[in-house]
Amino acid sequence: MLIQVLQVIFAVLIITTVYVVARTVVFSWRQRAVEPAIGSSVDAAAVAAHLAAVVRCQTVPLDDAGTPDPEAFRQLHQILEQTYPLVHEKLRREVISGYSLLYTWQGSRADLDPVMLMAHQDVVSADSTGWTVPPFEGKVADGLVWGRGTLDIKNQLIGIMEAAEALLQQGYRPERTILFGLGHDEETGGVNGCRVMGQLLKERGVHLAGIVDEGGGISAGLAAGVRGPVALIGVSEKGYLTVELSVQGQPGHSSTPPPQTAIGILARALARVESHPMPTHLRRLRPLYHGIGIAAPLYLQVAFANVWLFGPLLKCWLERNPEMNASMRTTTALTIVQGGIEDNTIPAEARAIVNFRLLPGDTIADVLWHVKKVIKDERVHLKPVEGKFNEALPISPSQGPVYDSLKTVIRQVFDNPPVAPFVMLGGTDCQHFVPVCDDIYRFTALVMDESFRGLEHGIDERIPVEGMARMVTFYARLMQVWGAREMVIKETNL
Repeated sequence: MLIQVLQVIFAVLIITTVYVVARTVVFSWRQRAVEPAIGSSVDAAAVAAHLAAVVRCQTVPLDDAGTPDPEAFRQLHQILEQTYPLVHEKLRREVISGYSLLYTWQGSRADLDPVMLMAHQDVVSADSTGWTVPPFEGKVADGLVWGRGTLDIKNQLIGIMEAAEALLQQGYRPERTILFGLGHDEETGGVNGCRVMGQLLKERGVHLAGIVDEGGGISAGLAAGVRGPVALIGVSEKGYLTVELSVQGQPGHSSTPPPQTAIGILARALARVESHPMPTHLRRLRPLYHGIGIAAPLYLQVAFANVWLFGPLLKCWLERNPEMNASMRTTTALTIVQGGIEDNTIPAEARAIVNFRLLPGDTIADVLWHVKKVIKDERVHLKPVEGKFNEALPISPSQGPVYDSLKTVIRQVFDNPPVAPFVMLGGTDCQHFVPVCDDIYRFTALVMDESFRGLEHGIDERIPVEGMARMVTFYARLMQVWGAREMVIKETNL
């Protein structure tokens, strides 16, 4: 009997091993190579100088409502007009809400849905404390362009304009109409810029075939063990929910405290919320970890290919990386706590603010139900903060002509890196175009190693000059591909 049991166990192990190996072989199959894009040489020094010029325009909101500085935007628009004369001669320019810009490059085929390339003109504030180069000096030095907006996201603005100007100089005219959507208040939600622009396109009956805005770049050191760069295309954005937790208590003198104060009740609730996060969803990340797996060592490929078996171990490994952890669950962040005014007084109320970033598939209702279930205390009242919530955006297709052509252009320009879809952790102006476009993608055409990651709103924001030159090449190639009747690029076995 024992021998028979051992034989069964051995057979199961053999079958399991064969199955695991087979799945790993299929999973690790390499993406086919593409031939490099061939285009005109880019004057990197000139591009860097143009970026530096717009960095000097301090397009910082004057207040939390996103009120623009008229003079800063006037200077920026003047620079664009002077630097890119053909763009302003050949394309139609519309000014939206006084500051946002919508350019229309009319195609020869009116029956084709247009495409849109996006960037935003505004930047977050910065003072010079701790900066190697003052944030608005716009200096080019040591092979870098320094200053606020070089990464977020005036680089993309200049990349689009440089590419269009170069193509116009070559006499290029697209078959498909190409739009440039350049918002002015993305950092404060885009409510007066791209939201109005999106509504305008909807009123005109425009349906966009595809959109590319800021987003994932080409990241090296994406996760522990992953070798080489991986290009990440954002196919969705996480939702947003801010919840107020409040507790009403009995005020009084601290010399005779009740068994539980409002602060104590709230503190217990917050501890439970933080220690019981929303569940992870590994299977929702399959397209992402498939792309990462191609650049991963064998042991990770085995795990990625066989989540059914190694899911718990993979989950523990991914949770160690803050970005990967945020990519596979709705996150919880305790951000504000208020309660009490005197050390000898029991407060009548305590309140806290908790911010959630919703993974697509989780709804606001799901989060509120989860929090109530975790707290298990009717004395704690939950209320979404007005104006501080929105559901996760729809997930754009990670296959089809729009996505596939974008992926192929990335691989043409950046030496054939693995490409994977992912969910954006933050928000972009793309949210305002969901009613007029199904294929919305978020990609910043820049190789980002660890030395540049996280500089977007930080000190010493900067970008390599050569990185800007390659960004121009990317946009020129994308305009040629997306501007064609059929967005098709043949792949080859190099």
